[in-house]
Order: sequence, then structure tokens, then C-alpha cells
Amino acid sequence: MKFMFISNDTRGGSSVSQRQLARRLTERGHEVEILAATPHSRFVRPFYEKQVDLSTKLRSSRLRPALLALQRPVGRHIRHIETPDHPTWICTIPENGLGVLRRRFAPDVVVASSIDRVSWRRIRAQLQAAQIPSVLYLREASGKGHLTVTGAPPDLLLANAESLAEGARAEGYECTVIPSIVELEKSRTETTREAVVLVNPIEMLGGDRVWAIAKARTDIPFVLRESNIMSAADHAAVQRGIAAHPNVTVAPYTTTPTEIYRTAKVLLVPHRVDNRPRVILEAQANGIPVLATEFPGLIEAVGEGGALVPNDAEPAEWINALGRMWDDPEYYQQLCDAARRHADRDDVNAERILDRFEPLVADLVAQYN
Repeated sequence: MKFMFISNDTRGGSSVSQRQLARRLTERGHEVEILAATPHSRFVRPFYEKQVDLSTKLRSSRLRPALLALQRPVGRHIRHIETPDHPTWICTIPENGLGVLRRRFAPDVVVASSIDRVSWRRIRAQLQAAQIPSVLYLREASGKGHLTVTGAPPDLLLANAESLAEGARAEGYECTVIPSIVELEKSRTETTREAVVLVNPIEMLGGDRVWAIAKARTDIPFVLRESNIMSAADHAAVQRGIAAHPNVTVAPYTTTPTEIYRTAKVLLVPHRVDNRPRVILEAQANGIPVLATEFPGLIEAVGEGGALVPNDAEPAEWINALGRMWDDPEYYQQLCDAARRHADRDDVNAERILDRFEPLVADLVAQYN
């Protein structure tokens, strides 16, 4: 089969999982291309979004067809870049670049994930017109808006977490759970278990929560691992925080997962949004327990291999939960053992995931032929 993956970003865990899936499909004899949005656009993307807003407001106007025609060429130039695991085509506006790459590649199926609503609506319309089957792979809770707000269901709906699938089913859509591929062999390492590690310390992911915890537990070293999606403002906020907290240090972004976990005793995931980050599975594969926010996706991801704190909890609850993990050796060892068991489940094995994903898509493509 000829797969095309499309998303709004080349960064973050979703993109890593997508590229690892693409590489493994290629190893099984399939042809795969990936199209993603250019990471930064200071002019073209904002201009395009303003035009989209205008054409939406003029939905019943005779001017709307002309506005839509003007939008289609914007940001459609594609170029090839090298990315880990699998190369990627990028352009400023993926829904416009889709037509260019589709004519070159002629995919049998298009799989979208981590895509915004305007992009998905327009991608879905193009695929319907071209009679190409579509797959929407939900990896974030916000993706449910493609069903409830955009109202553009795909031919096949997948989710990387049961909580996301349940939300889709509650809206009347069939949805199959296919966890994101996480190649654990790349993250396994020996850890010195001397620090609390937090990956991507931005406010949306609860990075600001670390300061109260670190202030209460000055005996615990904290390591904030930067990500490639942090803005200049995010970096500045972290620098201001560490200036007042000598037990907190910052580590630069890395594409080598083992570097993240070499000193980790606990992985802190204090997110303010519901998701299923791949770092949880990577940490647990090393027997590192996780302290996370009590959201459905995180509950599912952490399982018995960690502890959970309600999103509306006061800092004291985070401090007490971490304190028990850090100070009680017997409890900590129980969590370590549970973390390893949770990471060793068959349903998160990369090859088993591929064994489930491949026939689902093949059946869909067969329906179109």
C-alpha cells in the first residue's frame, strides 16, 4: 500500500510516533510519505488564517468562492527534509500542499493526526472528491472537535487511548484503539535514580507546578528537560524560576531518549491537559514510576506504575504524593515493579501495534477498490 501521513507539526511526541510507524511500515514493504506543516511561519500562516476567518464570516456571500480560490495556492510549496526515523515533506499550509504531493505520490490512503480543524475539514473534502480513503488518528483530547465541531468524520477513526475512543463513541462514532508506537529499546538505560525529571516544562503541561514542589523539597534535585516546541517566553519563564530554586536545573532538548532518564528516580507529568505522552511509557520501561495529573488519558497511561493527583489539587497534594514516592523505599520499589510490568504489556508492543494497524487500513483501502 501507499500511505500518506499528514499533520500540522514535525515536533513533539505525536510526530515521533508517526515517523516510527512510517519507518516500520516501510520495512514491511509499503511506500510511505509524510507531509507536515513548516515549524515556523511569521507571515504566510497568519495571512492564510485571516483569509479563512473572512471566508467563514462570508459563508453566504457571493464573494466566498473567489476567496476560497485565492486561499488554495497559499503555502502549498513542499520541500523534503531529513527527520529522525523517516524523512518528511513540509509546507506552510498542509491542506494546500496535499494536492501537490498527492499528484506526485498517488496514495492509497491518507492518515491524519495532530491536525487543526480547518486543515482537517479541507483535507477531508479533498480526499472525498478524489475518492481516497481517510483515516483520522486521535492523539489529543482536542481532536474530538473534528467530530463534534468540524463534523467531518473520517472513513476510519482510530485513537491512541481508550479514553479518547470512549469520547468518540459517546458522540456516535465507531473508534478503534491503536496506541502510539513507542520504540522502547531506544529509551532503555541504567538510571542513577537521583532526580525528579520533568519533560517540556511549559504551563499547558504544568511546568509551573514544579516551583512550589521544589521550594517545599529543597533536598530533592529537579531536572527540567527542554523540548523543541518551547517558545522564547517559555525558556525565559524557566530561567526566572531556576534563579530562585537552586535545586532545579535545566537540561537541553535531546533526540536521544536515554539521556532523559539516566538520572531519573521519578518522572513528573503535572499536565493541565488530557493526553497520553510517550515519555510515560519510556520512563516505566526503565522502572521509573510516574507522578501525573488525574486525567483519563494519564490514568490509562500511568496504570499502577505511579501516582495521580487531581488537576485542581493544591500544591500540598503534589508535595505529599512526591514525598511518599521519594521517602518510602518499600512503596517506591512497589511502584518501580508495577511500572516495568505496565510497560511490558502486549498492547503497547510496537510490532503488535503494527499487526493491528496494518489490516485495519488494508480493509478500508479494499473497500474503495
